[in-house]
Amino acid sequence: MKKTLISTAVALATIASSSVQANDKIRYDYVDFGYIHSEGELTSDKTGYQFNISQAFDETWYIAASLQSQSADVWAAGNKGNVTAKEYSMVFGFHVPSTRTDDFFMEAGYAKFDGDGIIDQSTYGNDEDGFLVNLGFRGRLSTNWEYKLFAGYKDFDYSDYVDEANHEDSNSTTYGLEGRYYLSKNWSFGVKASQEITGLTSGFDFRYNL
Repeated sequence: MKKTLISTAVALATIASSSVQANDKIRYDYVDFGYIHSEGELTSDKTGYQFNISQAFDETWYIAASLQSQSADVWAAGNKGNVTAKEYSMVFGFHVPSTRTDDFFMEAGYAKFDGDGIIDQSTYGNDEDGFLVNLGFRGRLSTNWEYKLFAGYKDFDYSDYVDEANHEDSNSTTYGLEGRYYLSKNWSFGVKASQEITGLTSGFDFRYNL
């Protein structure tokens, strides 16, 4: 699998360095802010917000950063508490046109988890870091509609106080889809559903293309 991913990355980099032109219908310079909700596997539902910013270096490479914060009531050892868990990430991304209106993209970067109000041996929250990888497709279905399909993996450790066997979601694989409607040339409204470490997650956001 590792050799396949490396071979794919090399092949795509070769394509990008050729005469293929970037897809000007899909923007990688933007900021967005929105609401998210996760259905916990072992805790109550969680709600919060997410902020994302992306900046392109050229027609192929970009950098993106994200902050996700959610809160939930948890019970552990007969105690109840409200836990707020934040996830910070920063990735370097690469994209190349797959068709006239679609892009294939790959991302790799760093993720940091920050829990507040965590009860020892609880099933939600963490205070460690690790790395992540994502890949998928982005494209325009029409002038007003855009889609995104993605899958990824997060590799990280658990803090000593976390009950790893009963953690919120022991599966580090992520995947999901996003639909986006353009209200104007720069403003769009997006709806997203994905499987995350925090469980089945959905939400919406408003994006501004820079």
